[in-house]
Amino acid sequence: MTTPPATVATGLDKTTVEKPSPLPLLEVINVSKRFPVRLGPLKRGAVSAVDTLSFSVEQGQTMGIVGESGCGKSTAARLVVGLLPIDEGDVIFEGVNVRSPHQPRHTGAREKEIHRNMQMVFQDPHSALNPRASVGEIIAFPMKVHGFSRQDQRERTGWLLEQVGLHGNHASYYPHQLSGGQRQRVNIARALALSPKLVVCDEAVSALDKSVQAQVLNLLKDLQQELGLTYMFISHDLNVVEYMSDTVCVMYLGQAVEICDADRLYANPLHPYTRALLASTPVLDVTGAPRPDVPPLEGELPSPLDPPSGCRFRTRCPSAMAICAEEAPAVTQPEPGHRVACHLYPAGPDAGLSMRRHAVDGRPERNSNA
Repeated sequence: MTTPPATVATGLDKTTVEKPSPLPLLEVINVSKRFPVRLGPLKRGAVSAVDTLSFSVEQGQTMGIVGESGCGKSTAARLVVGLLPIDEGDVIFEGVNVRSPHQPRHTGAREKEIHRNMQMVFQDPHSALNPRASVGEIIAFPMKVHGFSRQDQRERTGWLLEQVGLHGNHASYYPHQLSGGQRQRVNIARALALSPKLVVCDEAVSALDKSVQAQVLNLLKDLQQELGLTYMFISHDLNVVEYMSDTVCVMYLGQAVEICDADRLYANPLHPYTRALLASTPVLDVTGAPRPDVPPLEGELPSPLDPPSGCRFRTRCPSAMAICAEEAPAVTQPEPGHRVACHLYPAGPDAGLSMRRHAVDGRPERNSNA
């Protein structure tokens, strides 16, 4: 990959990877989001989309978030980047609380800086692009908002098109003239226009066919290595998450039920929900090796309007016990670095651990209002 234009490199050049910080780049701390709904003429309720979600993402790493449709993955992404307001909890980015319901919203230059460093690639590559704007205008728009000169916009747009595998001539094309894979590459180029530190990929390849998926995934990994990017990668495809992620967070009905390194999760899942998800993944195995004897998931996700008491997975869990209906499971660490919220792993000295990495690896807890 080539070096970005010199006129643009000052201040925003990320081709030189920064030295990793001793603290996570992103920390999500007990974040909750509920959407009010009308249940009748005089009755209202609330959909619990995300409930006390906690995790952390290290600089230069990829956090994969996986779960069934409706588990709150996309809502979590929108809460992190600020497209939705948080009801409870905090989002700490580079040591600063950037999303908190208890603090006034950042304004002016500080809000622009936050947006510059946190960008998002959306699921549908067609609806995410303005059909009346050319590819060049779409990619250059974030730079225009942040005060780049027209010359810098043109030069950086050409460089970004090259980075994502498109020709400079594509700058004059319109979205309807591109294939699905090309449109998603434009989305990625726009997300990289301001040299962000965190890129949130919300089902970024789910709308593409398999061959194009592989190209886009390899592009994302190449860009991460070249530009030192940090990803929050959301998908319901377990194979894609395994390929992309350093750490995986498994979500069920708005809550994180298991978090650990990707290799460990796929080799030795602990939560019954994670085991069932992995067992349901199609495998092309010509050797006929036996697969794990894990009961398949039955039924649908319970309604987030009225989630089950105690453990939210208990209504579908083959290992459910009486205590599962009485109280929510505490987060424990049966193995070093492997956090799970399940009554199958009794609460010991680690009871009450956070799902955030730094809360369990010996580093001190942080004041969420820092």
